[in-house]
Amino acid sequence: METQNHKNEKKAKYLFKGADLAENQTPKIALIGQVNTGKSTLFNRLISESKAIISSVPGTTRDRQYGICSWRSYNFTIIDTGGVEENKPKNELEKAIKKQIKEALKEANFIFFLIEARLPEDDFGPAFSGFEREISRLIKKTKKPCFLILNKADNLQKMKWALSLTWQKLGLGKAYPISATTGSGVGDLLDELLKMPWEFKKSDSQFLEKTIKVAIIGRPNVGKSTLLNALLGKEKAIVSNQPHTTRGPQDTLVYYKKKPFLLIDTAGIRQKRKISDFLEKIGVQKSLKMIQKSDVVLMVIDVTQTIGHQDKALLDLIIKSRKALIIILNKCDLEKAYQPRINLANWAPCLLISAKNKKNVEEIFPLIEQVKKNHFSIFSEDELSNFLKQTIIKFNWNEKIWQRIELKQAGTQPPKFILKIPRVFARRKLVPQAQINILKKELRKNWALEGTPIDIKTLKQ
Repeated sequence: METQNHKNEKKAKYLFKGADLAENQTPKIALIGQVNTGKSTLFNRLISESKAIISSVPGTTRDRQYGICSWRSYNFTIIDTGGVEENKPKNELEKAIKKQIKEALKEANFIFFLIEARLPEDDFGPAFSGFEREISRLIKKTKKPCFLILNKADNLQKMKWALSLTWQKLGLGKAYPISATTGSGVGDLLDELLKMPWEFKKSDSQFLEKTIKVAIIGRPNVGKSTLLNALLGKEKAIVSNQPHTTRGPQDTLVYYKKKPFLLIDTAGIRQKRKISDFLEKIGVQKSLKMIQKSDVVLMVIDVTQTIGHQDKALLDLIIKSRKALIIILNKCDLEKAYQPRINLANWAPCLLISAKNKKNVEEIFPLIEQVKKNHFSIFSEDELSNFLKQTIIKFNWNEKIWQRIELKQAGTQPPKFILKIPRVFARRKLVPQAQINILKKELRKNWALEGTPIDIKTLKQ
């Protein structure tokens, strides 16, 4: 017999199926291999950005990570995956990582199988392990084009060894020696990719300008990855009760109603004094940078917990960044849930959701579009002039002073305004901060500018 919660969950899933993965618009390349073969280094090289965290610690990469590689005016979607390990204990996290790899293989059009270009110990030493042979069989079962890449071929001896016939025993064809660290051989590899019998499309030069970049920010375990999966309607990010499961920003390009969105799931951010693990430290630093790169920030708060110092610190950071903001109050399905009072950023809309059962998740994309539009709002001189006259009358301000003051727009992201004040008035401080604050509130009310800060500065004429 179904419980009421289960019925509600099924109903919520029916209401919102998720966005369409935009990776379907470009050929997808999955990077597969054992741990520490250089997949994340190659990923960063291909997308020309230091996005993936690189370290010698096995299992640094966990979730599938996506990025766009542009080569000779063509775009490819690169999928970085976690490294697989032989004889690794099958805990829940390890199972989740292997599931992510299988998903990447399923959705990829091409596979880059990375093996470290190891020199044989002697003339009869094995070039590759039995486990790598096992991975090659798994790849062959997909019946998808595969490029066998011998990474770390960073000297002449390794290059010659990589070009030997030994590697053909894996049954994946010719091997391509590269060095992801220096970039050697990577361009040749991409040229070979373009020779494949595939319909590659020229890049859209305005694509990135049309894409709304959305950073999902919050403390650890507030449900950021669950929210990402809910928005996608599929399990892309690994969800675990283990803190810091997401180690760094994870980008996912999607289309919602034919409009592109770049969703950026970030590592849980907590106080510096509590961070001892260097991988977590790097992940947090990269996540904080995503605030600056985004158009809209989704600040996720767990409504079963009180608003803490770290929540306030993150909100304050977002406010100072002058980014568009939506506050997501997650886990409203739990008994302990309550709606906290948000004193900071009272101009930001608060949406009460349950990412787990997708309650109200369908409202997020339209809200993102609206606050982004507000963030880029442009007003004509006539609109601002009429608005200022109406505000003067409404609040009975001194017309002798205010009729000589002009309100002009100075920019967007967020909307920026200048009050041009005659020097004689400016010296006498006849325009107090309280009146400027009223102007902000009235601007917001008049044009429904929710979700975006508003800046007004005074200028002496």
